[in-house]
Amino acid sequence: MAPQQSERKTYTTGSVKTGMTMTEKILARASEKQQLNPGDNVWVNVDILMTHDVCGPGSIGIFKKEFGEKAKVWDREKIVIIPDHYIFTSDERANRNVDILRDFCGEQNIKYFYDIKDLSNFKANPDYKGVCHVALAQEGHCRPGEILLGTDSHTCTAGAFGQFATGIGNTEAGFVLGTGALLLKV
Repeated sequence: MAPQQSERKTYTTGSVKTGMTMTEKILARASEKQQLNPGDNVWVNVDILMTHDVCGPGSIGIFKKEFGEKAKVWDREKIVIIPDHYIFTSDERANRNVDILRDFCGEQNIKYFYDIKDLSNFKANPDYKGVCHVALAQEGHCRPGEILLGTDSHTCTAGAFGQFATGIGNTEAGFVLGTGALLLKV
């Protein structure tokens, strides 16, 4: 037997009703809805999309296949790309992944690309920020009330900053790159 859910009472205090959870309020704002309920499917406008060197190349490939080789991303200032998995290695395939990110960020003029680029002088690259989940917070990409989607299962750690944050797959990320929106189930 399924557990009983108590009926919620909603009270209006502005644009979003107070009878919703924090997640429902964030998703309501992002979907421009007054009220959301568990089980609703809504299109949300994404505030930040993060990807890295593991999933980024696949997401970029899907974006180019579905939107065209010359397509532009929905907002170059809302995309964060951080190589942090396949770094400091001599593996050519791993280095190829980072090169794909570099090329894409150059083509798209992505503002927040935190490159690991080897400066060949044994000094830290000031553009590199380290592990993506730490860098998102340290660089100001985690903001209360916003939607952050990332191609990593640990993306949800950014929820500690009062935002809705969740991991998504390459296909979803490719779609977000082109539209800035994603269909989510509340």
